[in-house]
Amino acid sequence: MFGRIDYRTILVGVALLAMAFGYRTMFLDHVPVAWANPAEDMSFAWFVPIFSLYVLYRERKGILESVGEPSAWGLLPLAFFLLIGFLGIRGHQVRFEILGFAGLIFSLAWSFYGSRTAWRLAFPCAFLLFCMPLATFLDVVTVHLRLMSVSVAYGVAKGLGLEIVRQGTMLTSPTGAFSIDVASPCSGIRSLFAMMALTAGYAYFNQPTWLRRGILFALSIPLAVIGNVIRILTIVLIAVTCDAEFATGFYHDYSGYVVFIVAVSLMVACGGAINFFSDRMMRKWQRN
Repeated sequence: MFGRIDYRTILVGVALLAMAFGYRTMFLDHVPVAWANPAEDMSFAWFVPIFSLYVLYRERKGILESVGEPSAWGLLPLAFFLLIGFLGIRGHQVRFEILGFAGLIFSLAWSFYGSRTAWRLAFPCAFLLFCMPLATFLDVVTVHLRLMSVSVAYGVAKGLGLEIVRQGTMLTSPTGAFSIDVASPCSGIRSLFAMMALTAGYAYFNQPTWLRRGILFALSIPLAVIGNVIRILTIVLIAVTCDAEFATGFYHDYSGYVVFIVAVSLMVACGGAINFFSDRMMRKWQRN
């Protein structure tokens, strides 16, 4: 058994070296350029592979214990992700490259060590997909996020008695003292992806079951939207009640932190609520 495992490990090592060579342009050129694109704002993506490696380190004991016999079933996804990676490299499509790279790691584990080991690697491999730049790819979603955020912020502001006028994605003062246009960079799409990645990582360690993890992860979308709405609303509040120049200048430039403070606080609260009610229901079920 030891000889077979050692033999497979050598083959996997050779395969990983071949992947590193084949994907060298992705690592050295395509990914850094895509992440540095201001339209994408993927600064958080640098931490994604680090977190995946950390998960592998934390789960190393379970991964080693799950090692089984090679599986021919792993060759099916292996062939598929080889094709995806090839198309991405040849066409300089960084999204295909990242998808192919993450899928190949999963498929190699399945092919050489069996399905149990592959599923142990499923989450850290899938987490790498947060490296994919999608903001410019999802322009239609961006438009709807802008309209929804402005609509909600406008409704809350009017409910608070603030005198503002809405024109599409723009909020203005009736006197012309300030004008706030929620443009594409302020739509919340980029903070949404960052929040989804953060929530996925937090849920993985905070929640004991995949059902609870899935519920908390699904909540990351409305939480990010709520954070962006509060950001827009605070800009309007400061512009109306204090200093319009400060609100649309300095505060606007740094108010992105408001999104994360609000969203992360709500994420932790939701995680605690899910654990509390789930444990309570479990205890009630056990008593009955």
